[in-house]
Amino acid sequence: MKKHESVYNIYAFFEAEQLRAMGIKKYYRQGSDQKKLDFLRERAMLDFSSVQRVPLAQPISKGEYYSRERLGNTPEIFEPLFASVNAGQTPLYCVTHIVDGVPVVDQVIPLGPLDVSELPDGMGRAERMDDYLFKYLDKETGKFDMTALINDDYFEAMRLLFNSRHFISCFKLLVSFLDTVAYVEFGDRPPRTTPVFIDWIRAFSTAGIAGATPEELWELRNSLLHMSNLESRKVAERKIVRLLPYVASKDRAPSTDPMTKYINFKNVIEDVGEAVAKWIATYNEHPEKLNTFILRYDLVVSDDRWATITNTLAEQ
Repeated sequence: MKKHESVYNIYAFFEAEQLRAMGIKKYYRQGSDQKKLDFLRERAMLDFSSVQRVPLAQPISKGEYYSRERLGNTPEIFEPLFASVNAGQTPLYCVTHIVDGVPVVDQVIPLGPLDVSELPDGMGRAERMDDYLFKYLDKETGKFDMTALINDDYFEAMRLLFNSRHFISCFKLLVSFLDTVAYVEFGDRPPRTTPVFIDWIRAFSTAGIAGATPEELWELRNSLLHMSNLESRKVAERKIVRLLPYVASKDRAPSTDPMTKYINFKNVIEDVGEAVAKWIATYNEHPEKLNTFILRYDLVVSDDRWATITNTLAEQ
């Protein structure tokens, strides 16, 4: 047990859903680490108003901060503060959020990567769910197995539907999956702009999907998901080629109608799989993309993740 040690309260000042400033206060304490942390938490609610605020050169959105918290990368944000007080390499500290001038403590959580499945019950939260980020994290290498996640969340269901000859349902799930990964990559966009669905295919499928253009697949996606037919408005107006999916071991001859194109569904699945592999590879080339992935994928629902609800109502 150290007789005295410098310990620190970090304050993260959020305004209008953005982290705009930080602050730090230094104390000298003795005792166990737990006693020091208890002291810091007690003082955090008392000292926040007297701490000097240091504005960030570039504000960080609340969502981006959360994704960094999930990965355990928030210490990178605090490094300038620690350097300003010569805190050393492994300081003992506590972080408190100040939201629009008010300290907010929803949960007391340990520092490091945030496993939401290990959060204590509270605030009326009764459900328990596996955290995909930790479920697919290789403990030996520390690498996130995104390939296994995408397979379990989507391709496993597509495989079951295809093998059961539910081809239309399988195709619907596939184009819905493309909507999801396009959103994860590019975010949302206002109407009357190029759909992220199209840009995702352009970015990661250089050879195209089974001979169909991104625009043709987009129209097929619209008609299948909204009307369960093959004729979107643009197809009906003969502005876009009609795609006619089929399933066969060999490709059939091209259509003699210039406004009709046959596409082998087996080739579609294989080409989408190759595009997904290229997409996942970009996370190895640009690890910083994982922050945005987590921010958006945390909102995705999946057949592979079910919440277990604990009944908290007393019997009458």
